[in-house]
Amino acid sequence: GHHVQLQESVKSFTDGLLNCKPALPGVDRGIVIAPRRLHLTLGVMTLENSLASSRRTLADAQALLGTLKTRVMELLDGHSLCIPLTEMNIMNPDRGNADNAHVLWLGPSMDTEDAQRLKSVSEFVNKAFSDAGFIQDRRPLKLHCTILNTSHRRPYRQPFSYNAILTSSFIREFVRTSHNFRDPVKVDFGTWKVDEIQICEMGSYGPEGEYVSCGCCSLAS
Repeated sequence: GHHVQLQESVKSFTDGLLNCKPALPGVDRGIVIAPRRLHLTLGVMTLENSLASSRRTLADAQALLGTLKTRVMELLDGHSLCIPLTEMNIMNPDRGNADNAHVLWLGPSMDTEDAQRLKSVSEFVNKAFSDAGFIQDRRPLKLHCTILNTSHRRPYRQPFSYNAILTSSFIREFVRTSHNFRDPVKVDFGTWKVDEIQICEMGSYGPEGEYVSCGCCSLAS
């Protein structure tokens, strides 16, 4: 989310959704993710800050991340790690009904070399932390950047209509393929270089509204 052009592109898209006439059911500013907070999650950890703790600590996670760079660079084989944002879809809606959606995301389609490198590196990092006991969730990674999420809505989690989004006149400048929520639709929000893999504190806010980094693995060669 630190790429200014990406922030502007995603903000233009979500502002367009908010300004649709008639209003899109369930779409309001309360569910829009700030573009500065865009990220790919490779795993969720519960860590202790205290070095005296018998549980896994932030320092343990930082140390493990630091050991992964050599293999990550081998997987990249001289290429940059890039994220192509070329698909859009929703997570499974309530009762399989696209009028009851809760998460809208952008992500990579897996038909490019950039996407395959991203998948390989992401799965390697996830497996390293899973094997070391940091990550408990064993589900396969779903590489995505969330742009709408009703879990942020107060006072309750009212869904939005993905069908209404896909059939709006506004969406035509972004989506040029058939509309079926069971399959991602093709979009083009660009391909973005990743400078580092970070450990970030969930729910944290930095000076620009970004997640606060608690450690990183630089991808500079």
